[in-house]
Amino acid sequence: MYDSKRLLPVLLAWILILGAERSAPAQSTVTALFSHVAIGGGFTTTFTLLNTGGSVLTGNLILTAQDGTPLTAAFTGPSGFQANAASVPLNIPIGGTQFWTASAPGSNDPQKAGWARVESSGGTLGGVATFQLTSGGNLLTIAGVLSSDPVQFATIPVDDNLDQNRYTGYAVANPGTDTLSIKVQTVNADGSRGATLTAIPLAPGHQKATFLFQDPAAGREFQGSVVLIELNGKKFSVVALVQNQGLYTAIPVIPSKAPAIN
Repeated sequence: MYDSKRLLPVLLAWILILGAERSAPAQSTVTALFSHVAIGGGFTTTFTLLNTGGSVLTGNLILTAQDGTPLTAAFTGPSGFQANAASVPLNIPIGGTQFWTASAPGSNDPQKAGWARVESSGGTLGGVATFQLTSGGNLLTIAGVLSSDPVQFATIPVDDNLDQNRYTGYAVANPGTDTLSIKVQTVNADGSRGATLTAIPLAPGHQKATFLFQDPAAGREFQGSVVLIELNGKKFSVVALVQNQGLYTAIPVIPSKAPAIN
């Protein structure tokens, strides 16, 4: 036979525990990665963030410099928000969209590069980073790239010709806690191996942006692809662009490689 006086405290304890579990805030996780951010020297980067989920999305948009330190930018955002910061708070309603523009804190600041991530909870995030270059108030070029997922391999199409002022660039970022070692291998259009380029070591939080032609082994003219491989099974974030006659165009990054390329 149950003793109600002894059972009641137990039931109350369970009610309190269940209530606490239901009311506990969800832990933020990385929900978007942007492998390249450019500010200064005429560059700005605008982040377009959308919530297509069934609940409010809250979190932070965080900028990191190439050396892994916070990258401070002059942010403008919703409702007239303005601040010099390396991180800004997000609160996106169901179906909502927010626009955040990052520029250099000083009007004459040189170009700085880095990468960005969104740490959030609730909702479902979609995002685009748009790079814009202006000079004297005139727009010179603009290109937008989607947020990416971490990958172990990446294949990027290449159609470079320096004499025609057309070259491929890519940026890789390390969002993890382990140092990465990324092999860079060109592959000819017929599938045969091209040149093995200088490997990219990346400490946690670090980023590197480069054009393919900046490695002497790549040559002045090349058609095929470049493959990035993390040699220890770790993952990195990557974005690719083509600069053609001074104009930027985003190009796809294929998150895989041919089996023979290792």
